[in-house]
Amino acid sequence: MTAHPARDHSQRLTFGGVRLLRVGVGYRLSPGSAAYQQCLLDLPVLDADGHAFEEDRVLSILEPIVDAGADVPRDYLLDQHRRHTSWGLSPSELEIGLVIVTGTSASDVVTAADDAVVRAFRDLMELTGRPESEPLGRDDALLRARHSAATAFAVEPDALWPATEEHHPGDGSWTVGLRTNEGKQYDVRIGFVDGYAGSARVGHGRPIEVSDSIGSE
Repeated sequence: MTAHPARDHSQRLTFGGVRLLRVGVGYRLSPGSAAYQQCLLDLPVLDADGHAFEEDRVLSILEPIVDAGADVPRDYLLDQHRRHTSWGLSPSELEIGLVIVTGTSASDVVTAADDAVVRAFRDLMELTGRPESEPLGRDDALLRARHSAATAFAVEPDALWPATEEHHPGDGSWTVGLRTNEGKQYDVRIGFVDGYAGSARVGHGRPIEVSDSIGSE
């Protein structure tokens, strides 16, 4: 009888434990329109086994955002993407995208939405192990602002230049007004959740009046 080698039960192809959680929450006026605002959160998962959270728990934290400030249930789009590489500092990533149809961009709706997102993002930060965040310097803030606008609205980061900027010492966040040579405007708040550098809010901006003081400390 021919002897067969023992089967190797180890499996190379696996998603493994999540090491990085990326969440995007967008708002649009109608199902077919483009988003007018996006909120982004990148979180390292600090649990050594990558099991600091369950995907269903993430969704339950995000759920109150959908109808925040609304009198009737809103339509939404929910997307999830899982990725794993055999290299890198964060080889296993989970991306969750939530797009909410608000029907209006009135100030009270935007305020209620922002408040709900901040609460949810804080809960996610606690769930994954609240990350430490170093104070944001100007160069890092501008770099993150370009990257966030590019991620939120599919524009080339190199095509964006800062027209306005403001540091908020109270929470360590930065507000950056970006524009393109074609005249498109983007308002970015880096660190909008308690100054955490991995949080960003990006919206289409109004025309920016550029002054000579821009870029000064």
